[in-house]
Amino acid sequence: MAIVKLLDWQKTYIEDKSRFKFVAASVQSGKSFGASLEFALECAEKGGLKIMLSASERQSVELMEKVRMHTRAWAVKFDQDTFGTTEIIEHKATFANGGRIIALPANPDTARGYSGDVFLDEFALHRDSRSIWAAMMTRATRGYKVRVASTFKGTENKFYELAKLLGLHTGVRPDQQPVQQNGWSGHWVDVHMAQEQGMPVDIDAQRAAIDDEEIWLQDYCNVPMSGAENFIPLQMVLDCESPEASLEWDGQSLPGLCAGYDVARTRDLSVIVIGQAVADLVVVRGIIWMQGMRFAEQRKVAEEVAAAVSEGGGRFGVDATGIGAQLAEELHDKYACVEPVQFASRVESGGKTDEGKVVTVPVKERMAVELKRRFEDRTLRLPESSKLRRACQAIKRYVGPTGAIRFDATRTDQGHADEFWALALMVAAAAGPRQQIQSMAEFSGIGGQTVLGNFMERAF
Repeated sequence: MAIVKLLDWQKTYIEDKSRFKFVAASVQSGKSFGASLEFALECAEKGGLKIMLSASERQSVELMEKVRMHTRAWAVKFDQDTFGTTEIIEHKATFANGGRIIALPANPDTARGYSGDVFLDEFALHRDSRSIWAAMMTRATRGYKVRVASTFKGTENKFYELAKLLGLHTGVRPDQQPVQQNGWSGHWVDVHMAQEQGMPVDIDAQRAAIDDEEIWLQDYCNVPMSGAENFIPLQMVLDCESPEASLEWDGQSLPGLCAGYDVARTRDLSVIVIGQAVADLVVVRGIIWMQGMRFAEQRKVAEEVAAAVSEGGGRFGVDATGIGAQLAEELHDKYACVEPVQFASRVESGGKTDEGKVVTVPVKERMAVELKRRFEDRTLRLPESSKLRRACQAIKRYVGPTGAIRFDATRTDQGHADEFWALALMVAAAAGPRQQIQSMAEFSGIGGQTVLGNFMERAF
């Protein structure tokens, strides 16, 4: 028995005995809860093996916790092990009749490692979704069941293609459910439908708090948004997420430690991203969010980071645009590793016009391009973070009537892509050793200016 009341759509889904089932669902509408309950009921009744593949280690843990909730009164043993000789952790539930449910983060190798019924949880977020799809469907050849459920995340993934096949990609509630096509049984639920069926949610308040129409339409109303206009597509962000990276900084200095600080006071977020240059890679070691924090308090946090970066011989890029100018200057006076960066200034692009004039570009543009190059080359390691994903996707590339390019994001109550710019500053800071920057400053004869003169013009 489920310990919470099921919504009508969940009951319909569980009662649907189709071999291939698909769910397009709003966030928090109970898709993972319903799918995991179905697996638990079937395993208790018939035994066998059920495999649940999630987009990340954290999500696989949460999914197994749902199984634990469903089976609280049953004789089920929970434990964990590693998958083969890898560091991938599999979480197992073993039933009295020998049936097993295994939850683990998805990749093509883990998908091929078992033969049994499969549930792909939040499939739109799976890295390399087409390879996982090929591996999983071939393992299901001998009659195993396949369940796919997710909220939409762009259009460049296999989940969107399945939704389009079933006609569940338009954001319009189907007249009847489930929808049948090519052997698939498709289910659909948005936030309005879930509320009608008893999900406790204040739609108006939630929509106002999010203050971003694209997020609202995609995550709550099942309207997939193309990532074509995004400067950094979601798949690039997902491809760079890794357990090597961390959200929580331990305060310790490391060789090659570097950082970037996007400064704000009231409307936006102040964010510090701490990273480490490891050979050709840049690995994020922590992210510090400082919303609404007074500058005096922000300075204390920034000084702790600067001290660790200085000890590690790295650099700390600080946003010196507007309100950040004084803070950046004071930090630089105390710590040589701190380099103020004026986003509005320009640097040489490395090219020349037909007349031989040097072409310059805004620092902000050059930093954004350098960061994207890291994403494209997969030389960046990021922690799993919805905030970081959202900030990277929020950046749009605009071309003005004169051909001028700018990068910007819609300002919401969750910030102004502040994590993206802190990450860009950190990547710029990781570009080379501090000693080179000091010698460039002496050579240029403008050592009293910001890092724009001391670093950006030369390094880029």
